[in-house]
Amino acid sequence: MSRRCRFLILIAALAGFAACARSGRPSRETPIVLISIDTLRADHLPAYGYSGVETPHLDALRRDSILFQNAYCQVPLTLPSHAVILTGLFPDQNGVRDNLGFRLSGSIPTLTTILKNAGYATGAAVSSLALRSDRGLDQGFDLYDDHFTPDSPDERAGALSAAVLTKWIDSVSSRPFFAFLHVYEPHAPYAPPEPFRSRYAERPYDGEIATADAAVGALLDYLKQREIYDRALIVFLSDHGEGLGDHGEDEHGVFLYREAIHVPLWLKLPGSRDRGRTVARPVGLVDVTPTVAAVFGLPLPHSSGIDLLARSSGEQSTRRIFSETLYPRLALGWSDLATLVDGRLQYIEAPRSELYDIASDPAERHDLAKEKPEILRSLRVELAKRARPANAPEHVTSEEVEKLGALGYLSVSRGSSAKDLPDPKDRIAQLKRYKKLFELHYARKDREAIPVAEEILAGDPQIASVWRLLSKSRERLGDLSGAARDLATGLEKCRDAPDEQRSQMLEERVDLLLRLGRRSEAEGVLRAAVNSALMTDAMKIQLARLLTEAGRTSEALALLPPTDGSDAAVLDARGAALAEAGQLDSARQVFLQALAKDPANAAVLLHLGMLSLREKDPGQARVWFEKSLASQPDAPATLSALGLAQVSLHDEGGALESWTKALTLDAKQYDTLFNLAVLAGRLGRTEEARHALQRFIAIAPPDRYSGRIQEARRLLGSLPRTAG
Repeated sequence: MSRRCRFLILIAALAGFAACARSGRPSRETPIVLISIDTLRADHLPAYGYSGVETPHLDALRRDSILFQNAYCQVPLTLPSHAVILTGLFPDQNGVRDNLGFRLSGSIPTLTTILKNAGYATGAAVSSLALRSDRGLDQGFDLYDDHFTPDSPDERAGALSAAVLTKWIDSVSSRPFFAFLHVYEPHAPYAPPEPFRSRYAERPYDGEIATADAAVGALLDYLKQREIYDRALIVFLSDHGEGLGDHGEDEHGVFLYREAIHVPLWLKLPGSRDRGRTVARPVGLVDVTPTVAAVFGLPLPHSSGIDLLARSSGEQSTRRIFSETLYPRLALGWSDLATLVDGRLQYIEAPRSELYDIASDPAERHDLAKEKPEILRSLRVELAKRARPANAPEHVTSEEVEKLGALGYLSVSRGSSAKDLPDPKDRIAQLKRYKKLFELHYARKDREAIPVAEEILAGDPQIASVWRLLSKSRERLGDLSGAARDLATGLEKCRDAPDEQRSQMLEERVDLLLRLGRRSEAEGVLRAAVNSALMTDAMKIQLARLLTEAGRTSEALALLPPTDGSDAAVLDARGAALAEAGQLDSARQVFLQALAKDPANAAVLLHLGMLSLREKDPGQARVWFEKSLASQPDAPATLSALGLAQVSLHDEGGALESWTKALTLDAKQYDTLFNLAVLAGRLGRTEEARHALQRFIAIAPPDRYSGRIQEARRLLGSLPRTAG
């Protein structure tokens, strides 16, 4: 190469450098990678002075990065912390206050939506149910992969998430892209794979950190192989820390001590600019989105954070970082907590507030609240200036509670509106008992779970969710009467619990009573709730069905709302009442209206079939029943009804097959059992008929089937005796 060519290349390089220096920011072609390791305490990383674990991949990234020595999360829970990270807004501003029952509104701009509008491809792979796509963090992502395996439906290994993300990057690497990797290790339970299981046998939490390091290393190695790493902006952080028993909390969510909120945060700039630098001033995860937006000169409509790369000012150096947790109040019925922390002090607002000098006492063993009352007062006044509306969670389903409970996020709330709630410091020992109960319950160790639940309720009978767990354990052991009794007692004891919790208990009690055949008692329970705040639409529908079955169709119709705007379930209940009242044409019209709203609704299809049977059209009835079974294949009532149509169509073999399957699914299909016995006898299948009749006599409730039981005895006596 000639000297002139080398000179021109040098001039071009210097010109590019000058342009970058003038703009003060990387090109908008720069790849952006956000890496979040869940539940990672800063003080358990070698980069922060810890020697108990080896993290070679993270150490290498740190050497190329700016490290923030005192970074704090704004809430020590996975979903709300990531909402802060991606919006640059505090939890009370973005509306996501807890893992359970909250969702990020689509009206709030996120880092992802801002980058997508700037032309970036956007992809994410997350590793926990807590960040599932229906919680709102998926907005703006072209790919948001939260698909786990049937064997592990609630979480997946970080290495698998990294593999999903690298495959996506392969497909978009010719464009500017934003990639978000969420690694769930080292979240509890700590069960690292080999070789880390053996290497860290005495410190499984550290073994999980080493596992997470390997997962992140796979992504970093890929970026280097594809020559993306050097030109990328990489943000590495954790959403929150872990208690590890330091102040009595083993995991996280309750307390706001440093072990829970002090998190790693570092930035690797393109070209590893400012590599190895350490920033001591306090910062928050709320600063991540405004920093990335500022680096690329992107508009950010609203933010409560700052640009971490801006020149430090005196105001920033004395800045106090805010964090909160509503989890103690929403999930445990204890007081919520808030904190302010700066470079020297941490103030924790609680029923008994605390003050620590974290510079001289980083483990926070010596509370200065009584020794420094003037400082305590000034910090309390400063915190009081923050508006912190306690927005309530959205509708919380029992399924969601159970799934998050399986991940360790317990919910044993007495409610969120009570005054004079206890200080979590005074109740934290109870958390171990709650944890033990939930672990036993989700492991289906019901015989062990029952005495633990009873012990908890003996000391505090106002915990609705523990009554529900106790009831469920009895139910799974076959004690339906005891389960219904537990719920009745729980409803009486938990009068101050939120209506939603009490409604769930009431629904579960009614379901148990119906399964026990105590229909009049179930009706009475529902009638007592009709004019209360506990009465849900589902319970109105259930009561309407009970009234319909009892022939009180006018009462059922009066209970249900009009057809206009009603959903398929309401229309189905109305149609059933009309059919029972003999208004078959009106019933069909309402059923078809329901079917238009929900074409695959198994209940509506079943009822249309029953209507056809009443109209002596078994062929059409069979069509409806088969469509219903296509939507819900293992529905015993539909199989029983199909058998009736098959008998009318002279398909006795098909009827016996349908009824046998129905009884296998639900042995309490008493009418079906009787019909099977009669049909088997008619077909000369004597032993099959004998067995069915004997079983019917043994298990059919006498109060409902006394006449048929007598008939069954007569038929049994008329069967020919077998030889021998």
